[in-house]
Amino acid sequence: MLNLSSLMFVIIGIIFVMVVICLVLAIMNSSRISSFMDYAEDGDLMSAVKDYYQKIDELAETFNRSSDAVLENRVTACEHDIKYGLKKCAIVNFDAFDDVTGGMSFALTLLDDHNDGIILTSLYGHNSSNTYIRKVTDGKSDIKLLDEEKQSLLYAVSGKERAVGDNG
Repeated sequence: MLNLSSLMFVIIGIIFVMVVICLVLAIMNSSRISSFMDYAEDGDLMSAVKDYYQKIDELAETFNRSSDAVLENRVTACEHDIKYGLKKCAIVNFDAFDDVTGGMSFALTLLDDHNDGIILTSLYGHNSSNTYIRKVTDGKSDIKLLDEEKQSLLYAVSGKERAVGDNG
């Protein structure tokens, strides 16, 4: 079959191919390592990795602090704004005219935390329906109020719940 010199030639060829493959892989790894070593000072790879993770931790901490600060500012703004939201409300249904029954007229009071807001009054009659709005400041109105408007205002200021349809 094959003589000894041919066998040696094949073995040397296989070894040569393996050496070339090893050199190519070494060059590829060398370029990867050298690009990674660009981040390392004085060739200290462990120090570079520790610095990398420390920077990631610092970035995460900064992000958490800034997002917490933004969230805290938004909550503070919402708490401030909600004081001026209309939270207190009361409604009193009544019969505005003797000939109209069923509690079709109403006085609706809407107030904020400072007892500022409005009273919306609707007077229902057979031939007409009139709606009025009264300004309320610090729980008081400069305009003379109907008894039902006063009652609605009193319920809203005191925070007592008043169901729709209850007659005063």
